[in-house]
Amino acid sequence: MNKRVLDRILREADRSRKEVLELTTALVSLDTTNTGAPDSGNETLAAEFLADYLRRGGISGINLIGRTPERQNLVASLPGRRSGCALLLLCHSDVVPAGDLSTWTSPPFAPTVREGRLYGRGTADMKGTVAAEVVALLITHRLGLPLRREVRLLCFADEEAGGMFGSGWIRKEHPDLLKAEVALNEGGGHRYTQARRLLYGVAVDEKGRHEALITFSGAGAHASMPWRGGNAIAYAAEFVDRVMKHPPAPHFDKKLLAGFRWIPGFDAAREDNLESLLGRLSKHDDFLASEIRALTRTTVAPTIIRGGVKSNSIPDRCEVICDFRTLPQHNRGYVLRYLKARTKGLPAKITLTTTATSRPARYGAKLTGLIGPALKVASGKPVEVFPTLTVGFTDARFAREVGTPALGFAPAHPTSKVGQNRAHGSNESIPVSDLYFQMRYFAVTIALAAGG
Repeated sequence: MNKRVLDRILREADRSRKEVLELTTALVSLDTTNTGAPDSGNETLAAEFLADYLRRGGISGINLIGRTPERQNLVASLPGRRSGCALLLLCHSDVVPAGDLSTWTSPPFAPTVREGRLYGRGTADMKGTVAAEVVALLITHRLGLPLRREVRLLCFADEEAGGMFGSGWIRKEHPDLLKAEVALNEGGGHRYTQARRLLYGVAVDEKGRHEALITFSGAGAHASMPWRGGNAIAYAAEFVDRVMKHPPAPHFDKKLLAGFRWIPGFDAAREDNLESLLGRLSKHDDFLASEIRALTRTTVAPTIIRGGVKSNSIPDRCEVICDFRTLPQHNRGYVLRYLKARTKGLPAKITLTTTATSRPARYGAKLTGLIGPALKVASGKPVEVFPTLTVGFTDARFAREVGTPALGFAPAHPTSKVGQNRAHGSNESIPVSDLYFQMRYFAVTIALAAGG
């Protein structure tokens, strides 16, 4: 790519800083809370807003499609000279519930900038990245950059609940929209520094996700004589205690973790000494220690418990819901075996629902041939990239199903402090510098992936 063209892109990106911040603020102001219920989300609010925004910016290749009128997905594209899609930019417009509003220092849907960070629900996950991708698309259009093949942006509904109104529905009804030479999405982009080296992890796969409903059956009785019944809550409590005391064992996969070999003690790490290594690491980099901990084990977390009908009655039924995030080598059968071992001897029924399974991307030279050079141009610094794993699940899995190498990479600014975004928590935020940097990065990536 001609250096003069890249310099034009960077200058236009710098002039667009106010735009990407204002667009993020406007998107966060739209309440697109997805509770998991089919009638929640209302992502059409964001889809229509973005469609109008892009049209006013001169982009005409826009469609809204969806399973229901209230939950539309945005498709926006810039055409190329030849057929096919060179680059697919993925994002989602729904957000998780805000939770207890008293724990927020400012209202979650009234975005506020404080000390260089933009606060509000969805700033980090992932309306800031939505805005960065949209403005990057507009920069490409404004500069009139010639494109070899199409660049397409898909902003999905329903990512936070599995994608059945968004990416999963598009995978079923419009799979060609997910086909491209390469796709970029959330899930990676964490920045690390080691001996003045700047490193970024690119997610080429992601953990599986399973939701387990364990129903405990007891016998009702009057609470004044509890021994005459069988307390289902007590059975559930015993199960939770077993889970907390006996989580899935760590698994140290050196191939998966090869990109982290610069961590002190990595070469000597094994399952039996991993916790001591992480303990030492957490003293000076707690976020990195936490990430390695998530990358070296399947996790299970009891997240919902329901039981009892009246305070003076022994409950005859109690439900516990657990969230599992599985390593690539741990499938549905592994989860079922784990649950059966933890419910042994208890009156329990297990219902397991699989939301996502591991499916690695065929990333090949995309890391060093596209992402590395784009980062170097956007940051002006030498950068190293390495493959890693997303510990959550994303819409990228559906693009991988149709053969697209979908990579999780929305990079943080080279000087950002990691681990402070609090995605899914109260006071979620994103550094304003990350918005600017992501916008620069995506604009450069479009040029390198599709230009010429």
